[in-house]
Amino acid sequence: MSHDPIDPLRQNLPEELTPGRDLWPAIERQLDRPAVPQRAPWLRVASVLLPLLFGALLGLGGGYWAGANPNQNQATMLAMIDVMARQHDAQIARAQSRYLTVSDRPQASSEGEQTLKQASKELLQALRQDPFNPALLELWLWVQQKELDLIQSQQQQQRRLHQL
Repeated sequence: MSHDPIDPLRQNLPEELTPGRDLWPAIERQLDRPAVPQRAPWLRVASVLLPLLFGALLGLGGGYWAGANPNQNQATMLAMIDVMARQHDAQIARAQSRYLTVSDRPQASSEGEQTLKQASKELLQALRQDPFNPALLELWLWVQQKELDLIQSQQQQQRRLHQL
């Protein structure tokens, strides 16, 4: 006959556990509350599909209008790209000056930062040659975001070093 060390402990446990406080008043309050009306299933489906349909229609309409006058649209697209480039330069300047204090000295750009800046310039030149290339535009925006992310991570590292 084997002796299990858990058996005596299990026998000492109470048959019933009582809560630390009376739970019935809270349960009764929940039962007395009016039920929240559920939205119809078609409303949930419509709330998801309507923005998708609207976006698809705008995309198709924009594609139709883009083909109407290619010379005007190319000039418009180039102007938009230039505005985006200026906005990015302003974001970089704002990000670089955001956390400077009297004791902080502006650091020289890191190798990664210089590489991303150069890639951004080259992609911008390529976009000016082919402004309707969506893959090129997406890559340019991605490089710009990585440049901002790198600056922010470097600033966080600097703040941690100053705190230490």
